[in-house]
Amino acid sequence: MSQLPQPRLLSCADATGAVYDQGAHVTDWIPTGHAPVLWLSPSTALEKGSPIRGGVPICFPWFADGASGGREPKHGFARTTPWHVETRESSDHEAVIVYRLHDTDIKDPAHREQFPHRFEAEYSVRFGPELLLQLNVTNTDDHAFDFEEALHAYLVVGDVHRVRVEGLDGAAYRDKVLDQDGCVQEGELTPEGEVDRVYESSADVAVVDPVLGRVLRIRKTGSQNTVVWNPWAEKAAALPDVGADGWTDFVCVEGANVGANAVRLEPGQTHSMGYRVSVETTPEDPGKPPA
Repeated sequence: MSQLPQPRLLSCADATGAVYDQGAHVTDWIPTGHAPVLWLSPSTALEKGSPIRGGVPICFPWFADGASGGREPKHGFARTTPWHVETRESSDHEAVIVYRLHDTDIKDPAHREQFPHRFEAEYSVRFGPELLLQLNVTNTDDHAFDFEEALHAYLVVGDVHRVRVEGLDGAAYRDKVLDQDGCVQEGELTPEGEVDRVYESSADVAVVDPVLGRVLRIRKTGSQNTVVWNPWAEKAAALPDVGADGWTDFVCVEGANVGANAVRLEPGQTHSMGYRVSVETTPEDPGKPPA
């Protein structure tokens, strides 16, 4: 495979960011005065047609292997397809790029067979003191169709053993590690092993990181699910683009509509899902230096 072209670099007074045209894939966001917020694997294959590990992959039009299973590639074709730049602009406090993808951009017959619908997707990325992402999907066909979606954000943490994910107390979830439905979150989530949970929750979430001395606040719109994922040691060792140690440096907190919450879109309708991240500085934990 050939290497991907260099990412598009955007900047303003309040932030810098990077996006690859393949998958409209955001790989970097650094708000001024803060450490990087998005984790990117140093060993990911930056090759045409290969998914990028880290940043914010767009999962569309299915999540994992699809609601009914058996779909490939994992998480859909949007993240390995080149998107078209619609607009790009910068101001003092915000840098914005807007991408577009049509069904006619999907060249692989197998992908078209699995999702034989006409659609238009628009994705706006706003780098500033906050990271604002919005995915709009329009049905341009003459019949209704269903799709799943997720913004699969990899968030940098000082040590995944030490973080707390707040805001999901009382939410029902499917535990994919245990293959159990109907679980209920009690209190905050403190990862102690592999985590792969699909929560029934549209609530705001906070990732409290005492090692890096910050809180990452995630706000979603048009998203009925929150997915939390970390592969932990054993599974990470089997993922060459995560590796034996990389898994301790991130936690994925995703905005999504998957499974029973897949979006049903009538002809001419548009569905929008938004994902927003902001950073708050807190005192670092004196018991352990930053990673």
